[in-house]
Amino acid sequence: MSERTIYVTSAGDVTITRDGGAPTSQQDILQNALNGDAFSWETPNDLQITLSGPQVGISFDDSDGVLQDDPFAGSEVADQLLTQSVTIDGETYAPSGETVRWMDPPPVNVEAEYRVTLFDDAGTAYEMIGVSIAEGYDTQVVGVMFNGSAPPPGTTLNYIQGVSSYSKTADGGVTIPDGVPCFLSGTLIETPGGPCRVEDLRKGDLVLTLDNGAQPIRWIGGSTVCGLGALAPVRIAAGWLGNERDLYVSPNHRVLLRSAAAELNCGHLMVLAAAKDLHGHPHVSRAPMRRAEYLHILLDGHQMVFSEGLATESLFAGAVETGALDAATVTELRGVFRQIGTQPQALGYPALSSWEARFLVQQSRSGMDVTGIARGTGAGMVAPYAA
Repeated sequence: MSERTIYVTSAGDVTITRDGGAPTSQQDILQNALNGDAFSWETPNDLQITLSGPQVGISFDDSDGVLQDDPFAGSEVADQLLTQSVTIDGETYAPSGETVRWMDPPPVNVEAEYRVTLFDDAGTAYEMIGVSIAEGYDTQVVGVMFNGSAPPPGTTLNYIQGVSSYSKTADGGVTIPDGVPCFLSGTLIETPGGPCRVEDLRKGDLVLTLDNGAQPIRWIGGSTVCGLGALAPVRIAAGWLGNERDLYVSPNHRVLLRSAAAELNCGHLMVLAAAKDLHGHPHVSRAPMRRAEYLHILLDGHQMVFSEGLATESLFAGAVETGALDAATVTELRGVFRQIGTQPQALGYPALSSWEARFLVQQSRSGMDVTGIARGTGAGMVAPYAA
C-alpha cells in the first residue's frame, strides 16, 4: 500500500443549472447520480456545469494506482481507506483505523462513483468523475475530479442530452493522477550567469543541468494553490543533501540521490525520490502556507537542474504528469512539443517507489550514507542513466 492524493472541486463549488441559467428540478444532481444518470433526468433540458473555488486534497491508501468504485470484499474495506482528515463543505472526515463496514466507528474510504462526459462551448470533451467518501454504509459524493485533462478554472461545461454519456466506474475504475512536480516561488535555479529565482526565468533562458550542460527552457508555467493541505510544500533543510539553502518543492517533485543502499537494493547508485517520500527524516518537513506559488520548467528531455545547489528534476512530460495539467496548459505544451501525449519521454534516472524511498530514509537514519548530487561535486562525470 502507498498513500495517494487526489484533488477535487468540492460539491458545494459545483453549480449546475439548466441551459440558460434556470434552476434544475433536483436539489443535488451529483448525489442523485449515485443511483443512475441524474443528469439525464432533466430531459429535454441541457445542463450547464461551472466549477469554482480551490481544490481539496483527499489522501488514502492505494494498492494498484486505480481509484475504484466499491473497493470491498464482503463487509471488509479492501482498499482506499482514508489516511488524513479532510474537511469538505463544512463536513470533516477522519480515518477511523477500522476496516469492517458495520463496526462503530465505521471505516472511512474513498471511491470513484461515476463518469460523465461534458463539453465546453468549443466542443472539447472532458470526463468528470464523481468522488465519494463512504463512512461504513453511508456514501456521500463530496466532489468531482477529471480523468485526464481538466478544463481551465471558470470554464462552463455542458451536459448535452442524447450526446453526453454517463456510466458507473465499476467497469475498471479511474487511474489516479499524480500531482505535477514544481518549485516554490523564490527557489534559486543555477544558470550560466549564476543563481536566478525561478519566477524570474523565461522561455529561452539557459539553465545548468547535471549531464548536458546549459540547456534552454522550452516552456515555463505555474499556478497558485492553497498550500495548507496535501499541496503544502515540502522543505528539505539546507545542508542535508548538499543544498545550500532550504529547498521548497511540491510533494511529487523528485530529488536525485546517491546511495550504496539504493545500489544494493535497487541496482542503481543514483536514483530519483519524490520529496513527499522523504518524510520521516529529521531534515524533511511539510511547510504549510495559505498560498503556494508553484512553477515548473520544461527542457529538452527529462533533465536534472540545480535548485538551491541540489540536483532535482525538470518537468517530466509523461502521461501521468500531463494528465494532471489543465487542458489549456497541455494545448500550450503541445505547441512546443508535438510528441507530448503520443511519444513517451524517458526518465533521466530510475525513480524509486514510495516504499523504496522510505526504506532509503530508514537506512539514512541508521547511518547508511545517502547524499544528494550537489553542484560542483563532480557527479556529472557519472554516466547518464539509459532507460
